[in-house]
Amino acid sequence: MRERVYAALAWQMPDVVPWVPKSNHVPRDPEALRRLRQMGMGLTVYIKTYAVKTSNVVQEKRIVGDYKITTFHTPVGDVSEKVQMNLPSEGGERSEEWKVERMIKTPEDYKVVKFIVEDQVFIPRYKDTSRKEKELCEDQIVATTNDYSPLMKLIVGYMGFQKLAVEIHRNRSKVEELLEAIDRKLEEQIRVTANSPIKIVEIGDNIDGMLISPAMFEKYCLPYYQKYNKILHAKDKLTMSHMDGRLKSLKNLIAEADFDAIEAFTPPPTGNLPLKEARATWDEKIAIWVNVPEVIFYSEPSEIEQYIKGLLKEAAPGNGLVIGITETVPPTRRDLGLEVITKTIQKYGKCPIEPN
Repeated sequence: MRERVYAALAWQMPDVVPWVPKSNHVPRDPEALRRLRQMGMGLTVYIKTYAVKTSNVVQEKRIVGDYKITTFHTPVGDVSEKVQMNLPSEGGERSEEWKVERMIKTPEDYKVVKFIVEDQVFIPRYKDTSRKEKELCEDQIVATTNDYSPLMKLIVGYMGFQKLAVEIHRNRSKVEELLEAIDRKLEEQIRVTANSPIKIVEIGDNIDGMLISPAMFEKYCLPYYQKYNKILHAKDKLTMSHMDGRLKSLKNLIAEADFDAIEAFTPPPTGNLPLKEARATWDEKIAIWVNVPEVIFYSEPSEIEQYIKGLLKEAAPGNGLVIGITETVPPTRRDLGLEVITKTIQKYGKCPIEPN
Protein backbone atom coordinates (compact mmCIF):
# COMPACT_ATOMS: atom_id res chain seq x y z
CA MET A 1 0.00 0.00 0.00
CA ARG A 2 2.87 2.37 0.75
CA GLU A 3 4.28 1.93 -2.74
CA ARG A 4 0.83 2.54 -4.22
CA VAL A 5 0.52 5.84 -2.34
CA TYR A 6 4.04 6.95 -3.24
CA ALA A 7 3.36 6.09 -6.88
CA ALA A 8 0.04 7.94 -6.89
CA LEU A 9 1.54 11.08 -5.34
CA ALA A 10 4.35 11.02 -7.92
CA TRP A 11 1.86 10.59 -10.80
CA GLN A 12 3.06 7.09 -11.58
CA MET A 13 0.54 4.33 -12.22
CA PRO A 14 -0.23 2.09 -9.21
CA ASP A 15 -1.75 -1.35 -9.71
CA VAL A 16 -4.85 -0.31 -7.74
CA VAL A 17 -6.01 3.12 -6.55
CA PRO A 18 -4.79 3.44 -2.93
CA TRP A 19 -7.59 3.32 -0.36
CA VAL A 20 -6.23 4.51 3.00
CA PRO A 21 -8.62 6.08 5.56
CA LYS A 22 -7.06 7.79 8.54
CA SER A 23 -6.45 5.34 11.37
CA ASN A 24 -8.77 7.23 13.73
CA HIS A 25 -11.71 6.96 11.31
CA VAL A 26 -11.97 3.17 11.08
CA PRO A 27 -13.60 0.48 13.28
CA ARG A 28 -12.32 0.15 16.83
CA ASP A 29 -13.28 -3.53 16.80
CA PRO A 30 -10.03 -5.39 15.94
CA GLU A 31 -11.81 -8.16 14.04
CA ALA A 32 -13.81 -5.74 11.89
CA LEU A 33 -10.68 -3.76 11.13
CA ARG A 34 -8.65 -6.88 10.35
CA ARG A 35 -11.30 -8.08 7.90
CA LEU A 36 -11.34 -4.76 6.05
CA ARG A 37 -7.56 -4.73 5.80
CA GLN A 38 -7.59 -8.27 4.44
CA MET A 39 -10.08 -7.11 1.82
CA GLY A 40 -7.69 -4.41 0.62
CA MET A 41 -8.18 -1.34 2.82
CA GLY A 42 -5.03 0.36 4.11
CA LEU A 43 -4.55 2.92 6.87
CA THR A 44 -2.97 6.35 7.07
CA VAL A 45 -1.03 6.79 10.30
CA TYR A 46 0.31 10.17 11.42
CA ILE A 47 3.51 10.33 13.46
CA LYS A 48 4.86 13.50 15.09
CA THR A 49 8.51 14.27 14.41
CA TYR A 50 9.00 16.84 17.19
CA ALA A 51 7.93 17.88 20.66
CA VAL A 52 6.97 21.44 21.60
CA LYS A 53 8.34 23.03 24.75
CA THR A 54 7.85 26.43 26.35
CA SER A 55 9.86 27.87 29.23
CA ASN A 56 8.15 31.13 30.07
CA VAL A 57 4.43 30.40 29.79
CA VAL A 58 2.50 29.00 32.75
CA GLN A 59 -0.93 27.47 32.20
CA GLU A 60 -3.57 27.62 34.92
CA LYS A 61 -6.67 25.44 34.38
CA ARG A 62 -9.97 25.52 36.22
CA ILE A 63 -13.36 23.88 35.72
CA VAL A 64 -16.57 25.88 35.95
CA GLY A 65 -19.61 23.70 35.28
CA ASP A 66 -19.25 22.30 31.75
CA TYR A 67 -16.43 24.67 30.88
CA LYS A 68 -12.67 24.37 31.18
CA ILE A 69 -10.95 27.75 31.39
CA THR A 70 -7.23 27.94 30.73
CA THR A 71 -5.30 31.08 31.61
CA PHE A 72 -1.85 31.58 30.06
CA HIS A 73 0.45 33.61 32.31
CA THR A 74 3.42 35.29 30.60
CA PRO A 75 5.91 38.03 31.54
CA VAL A 76 4.02 40.45 29.25
CA GLY A 77 0.49 39.69 30.44
CA ASP A 78 -2.20 37.02 30.55
CA VAL A 79 -4.77 35.64 28.10
CA SER A 80 -7.38 32.92 28.49
CA GLU A 81 -9.50 30.54 26.46
CA LYS A 82 -12.66 28.62 27.28
CA VAL A 83 -13.56 25.07 26.17
CA GLN A 84 -17.01 23.53 26.54
CA MET A 85 -16.90 19.93 27.76
CA ASN A 86 -19.27 16.95 27.96
CA LEU A 87 -20.66 17.38 24.45
CA PRO A 88 -22.24 14.44 22.56
CA SER A 89 -19.43 12.31 21.16
CA GLU A 90 -21.34 9.72 19.08
CA GLY A 91 -20.03 6.77 21.01
CA GLY A 92 -16.59 8.24 21.50
CA GLU A 93 -16.01 8.91 17.81
CA ARG A 94 -16.08 12.68 18.13
CA SER A 95 -14.44 14.95 20.68
CA GLU A 96 -16.46 15.82 23.75
CA GLU A 97 -14.92 19.30 23.77
CA TRP A 98 -15.21 22.45 21.68
CA LYS A 99 -13.36 25.75 22.03
CA VAL A 100 -15.94 28.52 22.53
CA GLU A 101 -13.71 31.41 23.53
CA ARG A 102 -10.23 32.11 22.13
CA MET A 103 -7.25 34.06 23.44
CA ILE A 104 -7.51 37.30 21.47
CA LYS A 105 -10.35 39.45 22.78
CA THR A 106 -8.78 42.93 23.00
CA PRO A 107 -5.91 44.73 21.20
CA GLU A 108 -3.75 44.21 24.31
CA ASP A 109 -3.94 40.43 23.83
CA TYR A 110 -1.86 40.48 20.64
CA LYS A 111 1.45 41.04 22.42
CA VAL A 112 0.71 38.19 24.86
CA VAL A 113 -0.16 35.73 22.09
CA LYS A 114 2.92 36.85 20.16
CA PHE A 115 5.04 36.06 23.23
CA ILE A 116 3.40 32.62 23.54
CA VAL A 117 4.15 31.90 19.88
CA GLU A 118 7.76 33.02 20.11
CA ASP A 119 8.38 31.08 23.33
CA GLN A 120 7.94 27.75 21.54
CA VAL A 121 10.94 25.47 21.00
CA PHE A 122 10.73 22.43 18.72
CA ILE A 123 12.66 19.35 19.82
CA PRO A 124 13.32 16.67 17.13
CA ARG A 125 12.18 13.13 17.90
CA TYR A 126 13.72 11.34 14.96
CA LYS A 127 14.65 8.12 16.79
CA ASP A 128 11.10 7.65 18.08
CA THR A 129 9.76 8.51 14.63
CA SER A 130 11.94 5.90 12.89
CA ARG A 131 11.07 3.24 15.45
CA LYS A 132 7.33 3.84 15.12
CA GLU A 133 7.50 3.78 11.33
CA LYS A 134 9.37 0.46 11.32
CA GLU A 135 6.71 -1.05 13.58
CA LEU A 136 3.96 -0.39 11.05
CA CYS A 137 2.69 -2.94 8.55
CA GLU A 138 3.02 -2.61 4.77
CA ASP A 139 -0.64 -1.62 4.43
CA GLN A 140 -0.10 1.38 6.73
CA ILE A 141 1.12 4.53 5.04
CA VAL A 142 2.88 6.94 7.38
CA ALA A 143 2.75 10.73 7.20
CA THR A 144 3.57 13.61 9.49
CA THR A 145 1.83 16.91 9.94
CA ASN A 146 2.87 20.39 10.96
CA ASP A 147 0.80 23.09 12.56
CA TYR A 148 -1.68 25.24 10.66
CA SER A 149 -0.30 27.83 8.24
CA PRO A 150 -0.18 31.32 9.83
CA LEU A 151 -3.62 32.55 8.75
CA MET A 152 -5.40 29.36 9.76
CA LYS A 153 -3.48 29.18 13.03
CA LEU A 154 -4.60 32.72 13.79
CA ILE A 155 -8.21 31.79 13.04
CA VAL A 156 -8.45 28.31 14.54
CA GLY A 157 -6.08 28.80 17.43
CA TYR A 158 -6.27 32.39 18.53
CA MET A 159 -9.30 34.40 17.37
CA GLY A 160 -11.88 32.62 15.18
CA PHE A 161 -13.34 33.65 11.81
CA GLN A 162 -15.75 36.27 13.15
CA LYS A 163 -13.07 38.05 15.14
CA LEU A 164 -10.67 38.01 12.18
CA ALA A 165 -13.31 39.60 9.94
CA VAL A 166 -13.37 42.56 12.30
CA GLU A 167 -9.70 42.70 13.24
CA ILE A 168 -8.38 42.60 9.66
CA HIS A 169 -9.99 46.04 9.22
CA ARG A 170 -9.64 47.55 12.70
CA ASN A 171 -6.20 46.24 13.66
CA ARG A 172 -4.60 45.09 10.43
CA SER A 173 -1.06 45.98 11.53
CA LYS A 174 -1.41 43.90 14.70
CA VAL A 175 -2.89 41.00 12.73
CA GLU A 176 -0.06 41.06 10.21
CA GLU A 177 2.62 41.40 12.90
CA LEU A 178 1.25 38.29 14.62
CA LEU A 179 1.04 36.43 11.29
CA GLU A 180 4.73 37.10 10.72
CA ALA A 181 5.59 35.82 14.21
CA ILE A 182 3.61 32.63 13.58
CA ASP A 183 5.34 32.25 10.23
CA ARG A 184 8.82 32.50 11.75
CA LYS A 185 8.02 29.80 14.28
CA LEU A 186 6.30 27.56 11.75
CA GLU A 187 9.34 27.82 9.50
CA GLU A 188 11.47 26.54 12.39
CA GLN A 189 9.01 23.67 12.80
CA ILE A 190 9.04 22.94 9.06
CA ARG A 191 12.83 22.73 9.06
CA VAL A 192 12.74 20.18 11.89
CA THR A 193 10.21 18.13 9.94
CA ALA A 194 12.23 18.44 6.73
CA ASN A 195 15.15 16.66 8.40
CA SER A 196 12.97 13.82 9.71
CA PRO A 197 12.80 10.36 8.09
CA ILE A 198 9.11 10.71 7.14
CA LYS A 199 8.53 11.05 3.39
CA ILE A 200 5.03 12.58 3.33
CA VAL A 201 4.65 15.94 5.10
CA GLU A 202 1.38 17.81 5.57
CA ILE A 203 0.55 21.40 6.46
CA GLY A 204 -2.50 21.30 8.75
CA ASP A 205 -5.13 23.80 7.59
CA ASN A 206 -8.86 23.48 6.84
CA ILE A 207 -9.14 25.75 3.82
CA ASP A 208 -12.63 26.66 2.58
CA GLY A 209 -13.18 29.13 -0.24
CA MET A 210 -16.42 30.36 1.30
CA LEU A 211 -14.48 31.61 4.33
CA ILE A 212 -11.09 32.45 2.82
CA SER A 213 -11.53 34.67 -0.24
CA PRO A 214 -9.18 34.46 -3.24
CA ALA A 215 -7.69 37.84 -2.25
CA MET A 216 -6.98 36.66 1.29
CA PHE A 217 -5.61 33.34 0.05
CA GLU A 218 -3.29 35.07 -2.41
CA LYS A 219 -1.95 37.51 0.21
CA TYR A 220 -1.96 35.50 3.43
CA CYS A 221 -1.62 31.85 2.33
CA LEU A 222 0.13 31.51 -1.02
CA PRO A 223 3.55 33.06 -0.17
CA TYR A 224 3.83 30.95 2.99
CA TYR A 225 2.89 27.72 1.20
CA GLN A 226 5.48 28.38 -1.49
CA LYS A 227 8.20 29.03 1.09
CA TYR A 228 7.44 25.92 3.16
CA ASN A 229 7.24 23.71 0.08
CA LYS A 230 10.61 24.98 -1.12
CA ILE A 231 12.16 23.97 2.22
CA LEU A 232 10.53 20.53 2.20
CA HIS A 233 11.19 19.76 -1.46
CA ALA A 234 14.87 20.50 -0.91
CA LYS A 235 14.82 17.48 1.41
CA ASP A 236 12.89 15.32 -1.10
CA LYS A 237 9.61 15.36 0.82
CA LEU A 238 6.20 14.83 -0.74
CA THR A 239 4.07 17.73 0.50
CA MET A 240 0.35 18.20 0.89
CA SER A 241 -2.16 20.47 2.55
CA HIS A 242 -5.39 19.58 4.32
CA MET A 243 -7.96 21.48 2.25
CA ASP A 244 -11.32 19.88 2.97
CA GLY A 245 -13.68 22.75 2.17
CA ARG A 246 -15.28 24.31 -0.88
CA LEU A 247 -12.37 25.05 -3.22
CA LYS A 248 -13.89 26.10 -6.53
CA SER A 249 -13.05 29.80 -6.11
CA LEU A 250 -9.47 28.97 -5.09
CA LYS A 251 -8.60 26.25 -7.60
CA ASN A 252 -6.32 28.38 -9.79
CA LEU A 253 -4.45 29.85 -6.82
CA ILE A 254 -4.00 26.40 -5.27
CA ALA A 255 -2.21 25.39 -8.45
CA GLU A 256 0.47 27.98 -7.63
CA ALA A 257 1.11 26.76 -4.06
CA ASP A 258 3.62 24.06 -5.11
CA PHE A 259 2.06 21.24 -3.12
CA ASP A 260 2.47 17.70 -4.43
CA ALA A 261 -1.05 16.84 -3.28
CA ILE A 262 -4.22 18.31 -1.80
CA GLU A 263 -5.29 16.04 1.04
CA ALA A 264 -8.88 15.74 2.31
CA PHE A 265 -10.16 17.08 -1.02
CA THR A 266 -13.92 16.79 -0.57
CA PRO A 267 -15.93 16.50 -3.80
CA PRO A 268 -19.65 17.23 -4.16
CA PRO A 269 -22.18 16.94 -2.64
CA THR A 270 -20.30 18.42 0.33
CA GLY A 271 -17.58 20.24 -1.59
CA ASN A 272 -18.23 22.40 -4.66
CA LEU A 273 -15.29 21.41 -6.88
CA PRO A 274 -15.82 18.18 -8.85
CA LEU A 275 -12.88 15.81 -8.94
CA LYS A 276 -12.75 15.88 -12.74
CA GLU A 277 -12.62 19.69 -12.79
CA ALA A 278 -9.87 19.78 -10.16
CA ARG A 279 -7.77 17.29 -12.13
CA ALA A 280 -8.26 19.27 -15.30
CA THR A 281 -7.20 22.48 -13.53
CA TRP A 282 -4.19 21.04 -11.72
CA ASP A 283 -3.23 18.60 -14.48
CA GLU A 284 -0.30 16.46 -13.30
CA LYS A 285 1.02 19.16 -11.00
CA ILE A 286 -1.07 18.24 -7.96
CA ALA A 287 -2.25 14.79 -6.93
CA ILE A 288 -5.60 14.54 -5.15
CA TRP A 289 -6.15 12.68 -1.88
CA VAL A 290 -9.94 12.40 -1.77
CA ASN A 291 -12.03 12.45 1.39
CA VAL A 292 -15.21 10.44 0.81
CA PRO A 293 -17.85 12.85 2.19
CA GLU A 294 -19.54 11.74 5.40
CA VAL A 295 -22.98 12.22 3.86
CA ILE A 296 -22.29 9.39 1.38
CA PHE A 297 -22.26 6.88 4.25
CA TYR A 298 -25.96 7.59 4.87
CA SER A 299 -26.80 6.23 1.41
CA GLU A 300 -27.79 2.69 0.51
CA PRO A 301 -24.91 0.30 -0.34
CA SER A 302 -25.75 0.39 -4.03
CA GLU A 303 -25.64 4.19 -4.00
CA ILE A 304 -22.29 4.20 -2.19
CA GLU A 305 -20.92 1.87 -4.86
CA GLN A 306 -22.18 4.11 -7.65
CA TYR A 307 -20.63 7.17 -5.99
CA ILE A 308 -17.21 5.52 -5.73
CA LYS A 309 -17.44 4.24 -9.29
CA GLY A 310 -18.21 7.81 -10.35
CA LEU A 311 -15.09 9.11 -8.60
CA LEU A 312 -12.95 6.45 -10.26
CA LYS A 313 -14.39 7.34 -13.64
CA GLU A 314 -13.65 11.04 -13.10
CA ALA A 315 -10.07 10.17 -12.19
CA ALA A 316 -9.38 7.71 -15.02
CA PRO A 317 -6.79 6.34 -15.71
CA GLY A 318 -6.19 6.51 -11.95
CA ASN A 319 -2.73 7.98 -11.43
CA GLY A 320 -2.45 10.99 -9.11
CA LEU A 321 -5.32 9.69 -6.97
CA VAL A 322 -5.58 8.47 -3.37
CA ILE A 323 -8.92 7.81 -1.66
CA GLY A 324 -9.44 8.03 2.09
CA ILE A 325 -11.61 9.36 4.89
CA THR A 326 -10.58 12.38 6.93
CA GLU A 327 -13.80 13.13 8.82
CA THR A 328 -15.70 11.26 11.47
CA VAL A 329 -18.55 8.97 10.44
CA PRO A 330 -20.85 7.53 13.14
CA PRO A 331 -20.14 3.82 13.72
CA THR A 332 -23.71 2.87 12.81
CA ARG A 333 -23.08 4.06 9.24
CA ARG A 334 -19.31 3.78 8.94
CA ASP A 335 -18.45 0.08 8.99
CA LEU A 336 -20.83 -1.06 6.24
CA GLY A 337 -19.80 1.92 4.11
CA LEU A 338 -16.13 1.05 4.50
CA GLU A 339 -16.83 -2.49 3.33
CA VAL A 340 -18.73 -1.31 0.26
CA ILE A 341 -16.02 1.18 -0.66
CA THR A 342 -13.27 -1.43 -0.20
CA LYS A 343 -15.04 -3.93 -2.45
CA THR A 344 -15.80 -1.29 -5.07
CA ILE A 345 -12.21 -0.06 -5.28
CA GLN A 346 -10.86 -3.60 -5.45
CA LYS A 347 -13.27 -4.38 -8.31
CA TYR A 348 -13.23 -1.13 -10.32
CA GLY A 349 -10.08 0.65 -9.13
CA LYS A 350 -7.49 -1.47 -10.93
CA CYS A 351 -5.25 0.79 -12.99
CA PRO A 352 -5.29 1.94 -15.66
CA ILE A 353 -9.00 2.62 -15.17
CA GLU A 354 -11.15 2.65 -18.29
CA PRO A 355 -13.21 5.87 -18.48
CA ASN A 356 -16.34 3.84 -19.26
